[in-house]
Amino acid sequence: MEMIVFKYYDFTYSEISPNIMQASKRAELFGIPGVTYSFTQGVVKNIIPAIASTNAIISAACALETLKIASGCSKTLSNYLIFNGVEGLHIKATEFVKEDCLVCGSGVLIDLDASVTLKKFIGLLEEHPKLHLSKASITHQGKNLYMQGPPVLEEMTRPNLTQTLFDLMGRIPKDIVHVTGTTSKNDKKSSVLRKLRVVFKGVEGASDIDMAGAA
Repeated sequence: MEMIVFKYYDFTYSEISPNIMQASKRAELFGIPGVTYSFTQGVVKNIIPAIASTNAIISAACALETLKIASGCSKTLSNYLIFNGVEGLHIKATEFVKEDCLVCGSGVLIDLDASVTLKKFIGLLEEHPKLHLSKASITHQGKNLYMQGPPVLEEMTRPNLTQTLFDLMGRIPKDIVHVTGTTSKNDKKSSVLRKLRVVFKGVEGASDIDMAGAA
């Protein structure tokens, strides 16, 4: 089977110049300024400005979604759009959700008593059947509750270990915490980052645990 090789062809000035002459005549006729070699070359070689084209595609997609929402004529997008305009037009509305994704995933649900200390919570993460996280570092809303390292941060956050997680999280009934730790799989250790939905049992407002959209 013969292999087909496509070669890049670059137009020379002599090949572009007739087009420049015709474009200049039309520009003079209709009062169009800015006819240059690079612009003419872009038209001949089908070169399009990427930023302007991307903005136009996104604007058109937003207008289309507005029409669908207002009229109910078609299914609306969920969280993903792919545009393929090489030959014809194709827009696919596909929902991509990964359960352990830190953004779109719902996170692992953890039910806790309000009296659980941060140190005990870290120990529970090692025993959790879905996590098995050791040497865990805990953050909440960008605040370091406890860090395993470096030593300076570990020393700074060490006093939090004896406090309850409920107090450290601002005494709110439920929220998202992010945990960095080490897990083992097939005798191989790896560092992972997990999103956890912490709900405190017996606290008013903790019954509603739908926090899949939280970040």
